Amino acid sequence: MRNRIDAYSHVFTREVEEAFLDLDPSHGKHKPNLLYHENVDERIDHLDRIGVDKQVITMTGQRIWPNVDPADGIEATRLANDEVRRYADTDPDRFVPVGTVPFLTGEYVDEFERCVNDLDLAGIQIFTNANGKPLDHDDFDAFYAAVDDADVPIWIHPLDSEWYPDLDADDYWLYAMMGWPFDTGLAIGRLVFSGVLDRFENLEIVTHHLGGVLPYLEERMRSWVETRQEYGDAYTGAESIQALSEPIDAYFDRVYADTAVSSRGLTHTLASGLEFFGEDNILFGADVPYGPGGGTKWLETTIPTIEEWDVPERTKRKIFSENVESLLAPQRL
Repeated sequence: MRNRIDAYSHVFTREVEEAFLDLDPSHGKHKPNLLYHENVDERIDHLDRIGVDKQVITMTGQRIWPNVDPADGIEATRLANDEVRRYADTDPDRFVPVGTVPFLTGEYVDEFERCVNDLDLAGIQIFTNANGKPLDHDDFDAFYAAVDDADVPIWIHPLDSEWYPDLDADDYWLYAMMGWPFDTGLAIGRLVFSGVLDRFENLEIVTHHLGGVLPYLEERMRSWVETRQEYGDAYTGAESIQALSEPIDAYFDRVYADTAVSSRGLTHTLASGLEFFGEDNILFGADVPYGPGGGTKWLETTIPTIEEWDVPERTKRKIFSENVESLLAPQRL
């Protein structure tokens, strides 16, 4: 049996829940399956039964951060990172911990450095916006410089956005169902076309949900870039695109995508992602513990879907383990 490493799943602990309830009592209206998070033996037993060797874990929190003031959230952020380290330490052979910083300035840059240098976490999770600011904002250059120096990957998770402020759970959860993939594509587009990835050459990014809308917009993105590079003087705001030092493929080659597409066993979405990202940049990931079956169904469905997919055996090996092994420093995997 080939190795399998789940490159993007989550944990949540009661200690973190209580810390954030103090900051934002409303966040309790949506929380993941705490039992599956807290009961490490149950999770390991499940991984054993379905044949997953390791799991990269991040602290969940996409429904927590929007209502937290950055000035109030640093202690809870430190606790969350201590907790993901503690969780991973219960079985270091099975869990690879990644830290989280919801904001990207000041003390949160220091917290990133603590995650990598003191806690020895494998990378850092951020969100598709930080306190309402897009990820290419000039305020975040110090954060990107720190990540560039540390040479660890960034995991990006979608977050509720001001682009659809009127949507909430009463609107059929459309912000998560359809808005989050858009936000992921928008965030990566801003990092590429603004020149952030040009200025910080060591940045590598893992996107959730197969890169959101990126695979479906490839031809449109390429056509727009070609047009603006050819007729830049006719388009306000094209300067950063014209100033890129490399073809856009050089930047997208540093963007990875997981297979967490809420799998129902179909492969057409995966095929689109494979065509866009290429076989070296797709990572097996399942978004545990979200979805049906107490957070187990997507993981159980994704594995046979990839196994039975009509792609070369080499491609399956890369997706299941080799790509994430290449992405992470050996001592952190």
